[in-house]
Amino acid sequence: MELTIKSRKLNRAITFWSGRSYIFCDLNGQPGTLGNQICAGGRMTGPTVTCAANDQWDFERECRKWYRQFTRANEED
Repeated sequence: MELTIKSRKLNRAITFWSGRSYIFCDLNGQPGTLGNQICAGGRMTGPTVTCAANDQWDFERECRKWYRQFTRANEED
């Protein structure tokens, strides 16, 4: 599964994909990157975010939730 969010706040696209039940994202948009595993609270470290295997709705819901948390956390910095 894959989802791309074109972020106006970050001025770039973020691509998410699922590897089994774990979710990864490409934050820098560079070719050849392996991506980062997303974690709770819009972070890159800590408890990992998962989705139900082969459930596109659950995958997209978790990606969008993480994205909102990530952009909020970056606004505060």
